[in-house]
Amino acid sequence: MRVRFSVMVTVYNAEKYIGACLDALLAQTYTDFEIVVIDDGSTDQSALICDAYAERDRRVRVLHTENSGVLRARALAEQKAAGEYLIHCDGDDLVLPDMLRVFSDVIDRTSADLICCDFSLFHGDSEPIRERFFSQDRLFEGAQREEIYRLLLSTRFNTLCNKCFSRARIASAPDYANLHRLRHGEDLLRSAYLVTSAQKIAYVCGSFYLYRRDVGHSGSFDPESLRLYQTVDETIRRLLSLRVRWDEAWQTQYNELCRKQLDNYIGLLIRSGCSVTQGARILQQSATLPIFQNALQAARHTLKYTMLRRRQFRAVMLLGRGKGWLHA
Repeated sequence: MRVRFSVMVTVYNAEKYIGACLDALLAQTYTDFEIVVIDDGSTDQSALICDAYAERDRRVRVLHTENSGVLRARALAEQKAAGEYLIHCDGDDLVLPDMLRVFSDVIDRTSADLICCDFSLFHGDSEPIRERFFSQDRLFEGAQREEIYRLLLSTRFNTLCNKCFSRARIASAPDYANLHRLRHGEDLLRSAYLVTSAQKIAYVCGSFYLYRRDVGHSGSFDPESLRLYQTVDETIRRLLSLRVRWDEAWQTQYNELCRKQLDNYIGLLIRSGCSVTQGARILQQSATLPIFQNALQAARHTLKYTMLRRRQFRAVMLLGRGKGWLHA
């Protein structure tokens, strides 16, 4: 049965939070929606909790799969969703009760095929910190969409969960099967396809999504992750190059995106516990990648980047372990 909204919730070992997440969604003041839950092979009590909600409320549907990662889980949710507009939600996050009502009003007023909003970061009982993108409601069409494109390169706009998009926006989505190992950057990749394919983008100046920090994200290190980051970044560059005149200013922003990905990669490498020699070898091998070279072009003159430019990879590992300057 067709509904206006499908809220798609991906769950993996979120037994502490999934109940609160589903309660917040079911408390929406707008009622024409369904919740599609993808249990991505949870090994805790998440599956049982989700099934209990489905038994109590017919708006909740649950699908259980083998663990295959968030990209595949979200793709499956989109295939199974019945809504005219789709929204992703992580199983450990929360939403405000008027989110869908506000989105529906915006769609009626603007006919936008992508609606986005602010979101807030919180940890435990801490006061949420709002990520605000613009000072007032905005509608982006034609050349105005460049403002949103620039936000993509900043990574501030990468989360998928602050976006509501029409079903038509996923019709040309690529097959992500070759990126199943991607653990960081999946939101940025999906957001890039949505933003660059949307014809009309509405921004709502309000924070309706509460993102729980430092929960449910893998902190393990994969030596191949920088190569996968590169695939994400190159995809974004290709998509944007089709829509804007790629000049020095765009390249500068792109280099900064690569720099942020490299920072994250090195941070995970150092925290992985590998030996200094092994870490230096991994950095040396990674230095041949274009994303690494683009990152070195970013306007960073810190000790870390001086060492990286001089290929002093062993020194990067040694000092990175002993001092907190990795993200300086």
